[in-house]
Amino acid sequence: MKIRTKNPEFTGVRAGIKFVNGVGETSDEKAVGQLKRLGYTVEDESDEDPLGKLTVDELKAYAAEAGIDLGDASKKADIKAAIDAGGQQD
Repeated sequence: MKIRTKNPEFTGVRAGIKFVNGVGETSDEKAVGQLKRLGYTVEDESDEDPLGKLTVDELKAYAAEAGIDLGDASKKADIKAAIDAGGQQD
């Protein structure tokens, strides 16, 4: 999980987590809980866009399985946009 300090310029260690420019990462739930109680912002990885991690071929396969027409989209950003739009093209 990504954790952000209140001070975006902070670089150091808190609760055993190294922060650089106000951002640290950990999977230690105990440390995450401690930092949440102290007012740090925690970004759960499940909040991230899962399609953003897929390759072009994986996105094409996902679209085909979902029945989404990609039209002439061939770049990752265009394919992802078509999937996000549900295959509705202008």
